[in-house]
Amino acid sequence: MKKEGKSIATSASPAILPVSPEDRAQPHIAYRRDVDGLRALAVLPVLFFHLGLWPFSGGFVGVDIFFVISGYLIASIIARELEQGRFSLTGFYARRIRRIFPALFAMIAVTIAAGSLILLPLDYRALGMSAVATVLFSSNLYFARQSGYFGAAGEEAPLLHGWSLAVEEQFYIVFPLLMFLIFRAGGRFRPALGMVALLSFLAALLLVDRSPVAAFYLPFPRAWEFLGGALLATGRIPVMRSPLMAQLCGLAGLALIGWAILNFSNATVFPGANALFPVLGAMLILHAGLTGSLVNRLLGHAVPVAIGRISYSHWPIIVFWTYRTDGDWRLREQLLIMLLSLLVAWLSWRFVEEPFRRARSFTTSRAFAFAGSLVMAGCGAGALLYFSGGLPSRVAPSVAALDAASRSMAYLPARCSGMAPARHHRLCPVGARNGRAPRFLLWGDSHAQALRPAFDRAGNALGLSGRIASYPACPTLLGLDRLDQPPAHDCSEFNRLVLETLRASPSIHTVFLVSRWGLCANGKRPEGGTPCYLGRDEDDDRSLGRDAQLFRAGLQETVRTLAAMGKQVILVAPIPEFRRNVPETLARAELYSEPAPLALSRADYLRRQRGVFNAFDQMRRRFPVKILYPHSLLCRTGHCAMTVHGVPLYSDDDHLSRQGSLMLTGMVYDAMKPADKKS
Repeated sequence: MKKEGKSIATSASPAILPVSPEDRAQPHIAYRRDVDGLRALAVLPVLFFHLGLWPFSGGFVGVDIFFVISGYLIASIIARELEQGRFSLTGFYARRIRRIFPALFAMIAVTIAAGSLILLPLDYRALGMSAVATVLFSSNLYFARQSGYFGAAGEEAPLLHGWSLAVEEQFYIVFPLLMFLIFRAGGRFRPALGMVALLSFLAALLLVDRSPVAAFYLPFPRAWEFLGGALLATGRIPVMRSPLMAQLCGLAGLALIGWAILNFSNATVFPGANALFPVLGAMLILHAGLTGSLVNRLLGHAVPVAIGRISYSHWPIIVFWTYRTDGDWRLREQLLIMLLSLLVAWLSWRFVEEPFRRARSFTTSRAFAFAGSLVMAGCGAGALLYFSGGLPSRVAPSVAALDAASRSMAYLPARCSGMAPARHHRLCPVGARNGRAPRFLLWGDSHAQALRPAFDRAGNALGLSGRIASYPACPTLLGLDRLDQPPAHDCSEFNRLVLETLRASPSIHTVFLVSRWGLCANGKRPEGGTPCYLGRDEDDDRSLGRDAQLFRAGLQETVRTLAAMGKQVILVAPIPEFRRNVPETLARAELYSEPAPLALSRADYLRRQRGVFNAFDQMRRRFPVKILYPHSLLCRTGHCAMTVHGVPLYSDDDHLSRQGSLMLTGMVYDAMKPADKKS
């Protein structure tokens, strides 16, 4: 399922710090080379996916393959130790510390050090908070909270890849205890594991449509993937005795994984039912390996085993590389990042993981003391970055000022913005606070919020009180919804409630309609990414070709309804949209002493908004509406302005900053002025 800007699978399917087979020094655990080879089959498509290499559009499913492998390995160890009466929770967690902590904290330390040289203060501050979440193995919960409309872009979060490790560790907190308790109750843990797996899968199916972020990040909707491997390890599925069946099983597993990797994409609803392809594929290959198959023999060769044994942290490399460049990579850059990722992974394995794994003095008590000290150090470093604001003294004051303007739009409280339940929602004041009845309504999506400073100042100057009705990603098109948003993001219901409020507010005479009209009419964003699909319900066809038609129909319905109510309708034409966050791009350009790769001509703006202006002209011919054209001020030199006297006019790529909004005060003042006061 998709979120604003990018699908979840795109922005949050990280390069993983995967769990390799448990400590091979344990003599009672049989080492399977094909399992390491299967890990290579998972990690390489993830790497290729993040590099944008064709045809690995579904390479993010490597995460799910890792989850199956982890469940298989851990359940094998726990089941064997329980049967032999040697299981110890402290011993289990000590091995996890030995395996995970050295490489994880080395990666965090290097990422923080590199970030100090590359990142702007706001992004460095965010890195600090994500570092705390990562060391506490809760980054999946942290990034789930950041994944909404106002969330930072996942492709600029260097530690985003820690979410999958957090899900694994959360599983490891519960799973050993579950195995232990069921074993003590009689050893019949296999049916119970199957029941939990079924409930987890049903939860994933339910959430992937209703709350895709929760389905993606939370541990329980992902638990069935681990438990699929665990069911194999505990003998729930009998070993195949037929070599032919094993061959077919291995080939079928490879085909399922290959299908997902080559056919899934950003538009695929994921996880949920589609996760069955990589999960069942990994289970079939693991199961075939107990008997032996050609696929398992190939995976057991030296090259895939060598690739699978080392842990990968290529996501920070990709983030920093993208952050520092334009992100439009050539093949040579993709190959260079790939080689650099392999080199860093090998260095981590050779000089961090292996020494700690082989250290004889690393006792259980020392392991816990070591873990505690690393967690405290990681939390301290992250807190320092967060509470210092990203150490802004690292950069020039002008760079820090530009960065502070980035993402600085003052969003309305939930109770005023449509984000709250209907029973708690209320329209909030804008303009003069003189106790008089409201005379105008500012109605729209987040662009209405961005224009609030102009309406406040103009209303105060005229002594006019008003109200604002704003819901991010919800254009004022009656009867239509944004199909690229989750079902709970109910635009049509919000607009219906606003209309009811208008009917009950006869004092409101003028209604200003503000939305990101160009996105509604074109469906495509200037910067690319997830399209905007308009529709009347979730079952509507998602087609950019229908967007223009639906936009005109929805706009006409809104204007017609308001005109029939006797309201004066004023359409605010589209704000110029840039391809990148304006203040952030300007700050990076100054930080790196490079020209800013930003420009928008008036001609390009008019070309993108041609369909919007045609629809506006049609509304003006059919209804008594007025139109405000912000670009007449923002693009009057032939190019659309980004700054005035060094102050950014935008808070991101398409929302005006306070300074940009105030530039439109005179235009709003003239439109708001009562007829009897106009000359």
